[in-house]
Amino acid sequence: HVVYRGPEGETTVWDDVQRRFGNKPPLPEKFVPRAYAPEEDRGLRAAVERDGRAGGVAHVDAAGGTDALEAMEDEDAFADDGFLEEYRRKRLEEMKTAAAIPRFGAVVEITRDSFMAHVTDPSSEHYVLVLLHRPNCPECELLNVAYRELARKHPFTKFTSIPGKECIPGYPDRNMPTLLVYRNRDPVRTFMGLGHFGGRHMTPEGLELALNECGRVCAGARGGEDE
Repeated sequence: HVVYRGPEGETTVWDDVQRRFGNKPPLPEKFVPRAYAPEEDRGLRAAVERDGRAGGVAHVDAAGGTDALEAMEDEDAFADDGFLEEYRRKRLEEMKTAAAIPRFGAVVEITRDSFMAHVTDPSSEHYVLVLLHRPNCPECELLNVAYRELARKHPFTKFTSIPGKECIPGYPDRNMPTLLVYRNRDPVRTFMGLGHFGGRHMTPEGLELALNECGRVCAGARGGEDE
């Protein structure tokens, strides 16, 4: 599997937690993760390249995208009105499609009263994860670090979190952390503890692999969608 690393000389939050448990030697610096940056529109570029228009698209993007199209209409190199109109149409379709897809990119803290609105209902459209945790629990802390890293990495899957006893009154401490996977308004998998993810030596990659056993939970740019 692929291991994601920060810039050389810096550490991740995950590494810092591992050092607290004595699994790695201490380092003076702490890695601050970079903000998520969505990928560029590769599908549109590929479609234009198949039409032999790659140079034109590069020029449009470099000049400011759709806003630059009007200024280019008078240029001899872009006198093909059909190409300009087709580019506008495809670009508009891509923008509408992207705007219609929910994006999250962070863990959403929920309450028992908001469970249906944040978990059950949205699971009709994409995967929703629910982390049940309790305070002062080292295992919960370990899972929470990996969980938040995956939330940043997979913005098309919804990651939520709630104290276990608030979600389920009387829920046993020994069962936490518990991770629920919801799809189509029903729980499709329940993970209790860290055993499925590698125990106290778990990694974000191990968590990702376990979740993907349930389906396309964390797969590709639109990991929360089934094909």
